[in-house]
Amino acid sequence: MDWKELIADFQREPAVEKAAALDAQGFLAAPGEDEAAFAERLKTEALKISRFREQLQREKVLEPYDGLVVDSHSEIPSEILDEAAETTRQAYGFEIRWVPGFFPVKGLGLLWGGCSIGSWEDIPSLFIIRRSFEKKKRFFIYSREELTSHELCHAARSPLEDMEYEEHFAYAISHSALRRYSGNCFKSEKDALFFLLPVFLLLVVQILRTFYRPDIPVLPFWILIFVWPVWLLIANGKARKRYFRAEAALRPYTGRPQAVLFRCVTAEINALADAADDAEAVRKILEEKKDSDLRWKIIYHRFMNKENMENG
Repeated sequence: MDWKELIADFQREPAVEKAAALDAQGFLAAPGEDEAAFAERLKTEALKISRFREQLQREKVLEPYDGLVVDSHSEIPSEILDEAAETTRQAYGFEIRWVPGFFPVKGLGLLWGGCSIGSWEDIPSLFIIRRSFEKKKRFFIYSREELTSHELCHAARSPLEDMEYEEHFAYAISHSALRRYSGNCFKSEKDALFFLLPVFLLLVVQILRTFYRPDIPVLPFWILIFVWPVWLLIANGKARKRYFRAEAALRPYTGRPQAVLFRCVTAEINALADAADDAEAVRKILEEKKDSDLRWKIIYHRFMNKENMENG
């Protein structure tokens, strides 16, 4: 059954088994969402996708966002989505084939690889990867399969509206140990801005020293360059420690702790991490969550070891 049929079937007769089948296709339930709200959101998203594709076929070229131009011949084919599907299925228990993906007509930067854009107004969720990947599996440090998987992780988690561990999950499937470790350092535009700004400031100071004011001290600006990166690494190290404690807390109850946490928000991950040394506290958290909303009913149905939960 394809994703459209699954959505229609769930609308007719909501059931946790059907919601779990949708979850396996990357339609994650949002925190606090019940069956009716979940069905309505998916119905709206399916309608947006249908209208977007119809408009694209009719007009051939669209600019859904300022500067992003796609055409009817630039949609990412199913074979490339299949490359990513196996990666995301093994890591997080989902595979997406419903999010429209494109090789944009205009390049968005020399070293730019791709990005995911959440559903907004009349525009459905979209993702794009650089046009180089239309013919090649690698570009610079990027692998097409890794990059596509990365963007589809963002697409799947977008209903959670939770950013603290967002990049951790997207980079955790990277082939590079460095990217797996450091990817979650940059959680917002502010992090990137504060990382680059001191570099440009040092460049300006060096120019001033060379041509106008050789007496300007340069050491404080070198120190400033390292302050924010060091802070980002420390914060990232602490976040990773919390995440892996949460994984350890879940292992007695699931063979897929990574998939469970992928569907959790920051407060839930941190609560599990804080309780990691107290098995009874962890079991209590999971018992309280089990029927709290549709999202946790799906998690319990798909990933939790019910026997261990009942006898823990």
